[in-house]
Amino acid sequence: MTCLKSRALVVLLLFSTGLYAQDAASKPLQGRWVVIAGEHGRKPMDSLKGGVMSITGTAFEIRTASGSILKGTLRLDTATSPFKMDMVHADGEVWEAIYETTADALRLNYVEKGGKDPRPTGFTTSEKTEESIVTLRRDGTQK
Repeated sequence: MTCLKSRALVVLLLFSTGLYAQDAASKPLQGRWVVIAGEHGRKPMDSLKGGVMSITGTAFEIRTASGSILKGTLRLDTATSPFKMDMVHADGEVWEAIYETTADALRLNYVEKGGKDPRPTGFTTSEKTEESIVTLRRDGTQK
């Protein structure tokens, strides 16, 4: 019985460490972010400006400037450079992204998983890819 309890404790510790690591990775992203710029095909996407992304734990909600609402969960990988993010939408769609963050800025470059392009590797777009860069400012900070 002691061996069984020990194994259960190890499994519990491994599971909780994974959750802790995910929570620690998402901590700098927590809060409300406002879109200040967007780019697709090397062209500005001004229609995105003013959209809001809120992150609580691993949940996200995007309220686009046009009024649409997208919800889902984040999966983060901070063991890579640049950091990776999967945005798993409630409808099952997945956006594969890279991201970087500072105290008051967040920048994403993403594509739809299963599309013609793999996950981005840098923060540039091209007329030949479906990559989209979005720059956000933490709500409540100045430009």
